[in-house]
Amino acid sequence: MRTPVSYLFVPGHRPDLIAKSARSGADAVVVDLEDAVAPADRPAARATVREALLARREAPTGQQCWVRINQPGTADAEADLAALGDLLTHARVPKVDDPAQIDWVAARAPHLRTTLPAIESAAGLLAAPAIAAHPRVCRLGLGGVDLANDLGCDGSAAALAYPRSVLVVASRAAGLPGPVNSVYAKLDDPEGLLAHARAARAIGFGAQSALTPRQLPAITQVFGLAPERITWAREVLDAFRAAGGAACRTPSGDFVDLPVAQEAQRILAAV
Repeated sequence: MRTPVSYLFVPGHRPDLIAKSARSGADAVVVDLEDAVAPADRPAARATVREALLARREAPTGQQCWVRINQPGTADAEADLAALGDLLTHARVPKVDDPAQIDWVAARAPHLRTTLPAIESAAGLLAAPAIAAHPRVCRLGLGGVDLANDLGCDGSAAALAYPRSVLVVASRAAGLPGPVNSVYAKLDDPEGLLAHARAARAIGFGAQSALTPRQLPAITQVFGLAPERITWAREVLDAFRAAGGAACRTPSGDFVDLPVAQEAQRILAAV
């Protein structure tokens, strides 16, 4: 299964939206037990999410299904993990400041395959390299709103450029895909959504989370592989192989050496 470029959040207490998410076109769905669910509604939401995971186990959709649990170490997170039991395989973990929090989750989720921790504080940013290197982590995520609140910044692209760069470097050093950008909260601002996604993509992010299916086409447009990029990559590799691995030019006139060929290989590996 290819690495997702779009993650659609759906509230854990809404079985109708969870069911619809399988037909949303998102690469992955994230069923939320944290911010989208009021504390009083979480016990019922856990039962709803358990039923949804069981249904997907019995009738796989081909779409990755994640559950965002509550912050590790809290009573809510303990209850989340106890309720989901062996059905939880992919966990979105919020507010991760230390890799030990991933160990805490793994110790309580017997069939856990992987986690996607969100970096949402200055402490988490400083620990990002160690978190990315954890064997149960497949990718990092940015919790932009919480991080901006913690840093006291305005959350603009300029303000988040350094934190985003830290996550990109930590991910690359750990051999992980580009991080997942935070959601864009203005649901009726398509130009703002594109700008938000492009700012992250330019720095090296590889995906973005969405709050509604309406945001998915723009996210795929920015983070997905455009047909012309695939064509370019194939042309580069064909020319490089024909030259026996020596520096060369493509029929279109592009210079090709080993780093360019490696970039082309990376693109085609994601197709």
